[in-house]
Amino acid sequence: MHDRRGDRRDARVRTPLDRTRARAGAALLSPAATVLTLTTLLPLLVAFGLSFFRYDMLSAPAFVGVRNYTSTFADGSFWAAIGHTLYFAGVQVPVGAVLALAAALLLNQRIAGRDVYRTLVYLPQAASYVVVALIWSFLYDPQVGPVDALLRAAGGPSLPWLTSTHLAMPALILMSVWRNLGYFMVIFLAGLQGIPRELYEAAAVDGASAVARFRHVTLPLLRPVTGFVLITWFLGALQMFVQAYVMTGGGPVDATTTVVYRIYDDAFKFLQVGRASAVAVVLFVVVAVVSLLTRRVTRRARGFAG
Repeated sequence: MHDRRGDRRDARVRTPLDRTRARAGAALLSPAATVLTLTTLLPLLVAFGLSFFRYDMLSAPAFVGVRNYTSTFADGSFWAAIGHTLYFAGVQVPVGAVLALAAALLLNQRIAGRDVYRTLVYLPQAASYVVVALIWSFLYDPQVGPVDALLRAAGGPSLPWLTSTHLAMPALILMSVWRNLGYFMVIFLAGLQGIPRELYEAAAVDGASAVARFRHVTLPLLRPVTGFVLITWFLGALQMFVQAYVMTGGGPVDATTTVVYRIYDDAFKFLQVGRASAVAVVLFVVVAVVSLLTRRVTRRARGFAG
């Protein structure tokens, strides 16, 4: 009779080469693991601990239990910040993903100057958010900005882009889409170039139109890439801060105050570090749950497509 336990014992026997490879792998991973621990895991643990204290950075922490959480959930401005964050992410991500895919499809064709166009679309990604936000603040300026100058030249009105409660968030979304478009276009390009040309040729022989080939060949095979783009972009959008900080200061009338901006205000403006830590922990839980759910949905969709 075959001894499965013996097979398992043999499988656990490690040769000197296996141990050397394991040590080499650990050595290669240790710098990244150290940075991750110091910059992510340790601050998260500290924030979790401080969320149970009243702390203003000027006096000793005082334990308050879950009071920071209960006061946060009872605060209407916190839920408003949640709504602003979801609005920012929920509009930016699908619009940006469609535009990034369209740009990738266009720049995947054999056209003159294709590499130049790819570089120009990707170029904003090379600049920091602060620089891009300052540039777009100038573009949106109603007095000297070229956006309003073009509107006036076309006979349109001058718009208060960053001072209107209705226009401020769309203005930030437009800037963020422009800044991130090139990065996700490159990811879509990589996915498109991984699709075998033979599939398109076979579909064309069967009489499929360009639209049919896109629908039945491109989209199904791009599903894993699309899932990655949507998850990555959405999780990044949930943590939006720099755009609001530089361009609107969270206004007007808190119209662009997001969850991360709320954390900044609580910690450094009102010196409520414990409450800011509680909001940070809530944001971490939300991001983790959204990440797990989207990964599960993407995995099911991939399996259904397969």
